[in-house]
Amino acid sequence: MQSTRTRSVEDCHILIVDDQASSRLILESLLEDMVTCTLVSTAHDAIEWSRTNNPDLILMDVVMPDMDGHDACKMLNDMAETTHIPVVFVTGSANDDEQEKCWEAGGVDFVEKPVNPTTLRNRVKSHLNHKLKTDLLEKLIYLDRLTGAFNRHFLEDNIPSMIRDAVRNERDLSFVLFDIDYFKQYNDLYGHLKGDTCLWKICKETMQALLRPRDVLIRIGGEEFLVILPETDEKGASSVAHRLVATIESLKIEHKRSPNNVVTVSAGVSSYHKSDDGISEKAILRADKALYEAKARGRNIAVLFNPAME
Repeated sequence: MQSTRTRSVEDCHILIVDDQASSRLILESLLEDMVTCTLVSTAHDAIEWSRTNNPDLILMDVVMPDMDGHDACKMLNDMAETTHIPVVFVTGSANDDEQEKCWEAGGVDFVEKPVNPTTLRNRVKSHLNHKLKTDLLEKLIYLDRLTGAFNRHFLEDNIPSMIRDAVRNERDLSFVLFDIDYFKQYNDLYGHLKGDTCLWKICKETMQALLRPRDVLIRIGGEEFLVILPETDEKGASSVAHRLVATIESLKIEHKRSPNNVVTVSAGVSSYHKSDDGISEKAILRADKALYEAKARGRNIAVLFNPAME
């Protein structure tokens, strides 16, 4: 779920990457009145921080001891969770060869050292404004208007790259498929307007319960939702699913046609396996079978898939 509020440059977060402390502080001092800045000293730190915190822009030094800025930018562009982050290189040389390397690495611009304050501020502002417009357009394309969750278009366009990242980096990827118990009966009793409000509340609480920015909530259709959990194994995903089930029940949304007298959800959990050969539908189908099992056991529970469910 993403905020639908229109963001401004002042709301943006920039990551400054430079192995020289003095250079980091200079860049921060020039920008801190305009945006929020985070400073790191290595390319590896920049990659890890970006994967979990999703900055709006990266100012990347080129020459660093552990990994240069060009290689770091290529890695960021190759990963699904960071490929959308624009990288502006801060370089001591602006000759044609260096410019070509910056463009080939996937950078959107470069600033020459020593940095001209006016040039830096205006280029940063320009790239941030462009990103804000791009983000807003993606929200219009990928967000479900009613709930604020992502929609099926987002799933179709982004799941292949998520699978590739999991396979390439040998990291876990798990799914939680859940839907609202007796939701047709809820709509029949309380009306569709109340039903829409119920969906919105559940999505809001679900996103708060997910905790991590990289966890994704998708409305598959009607009252059915899918949570994608990068770098999460079956045990971790099962824990998340149980927390979601408990969270929704704790809302105490009245539902007189449910055996529990409140709105509840049932969930199925599965993880992507190497044997799935890049086909996400296999893992999601396993989650669907686990969801079916959760309903068969009485609902208001989360069930982890096991081979017996085949």
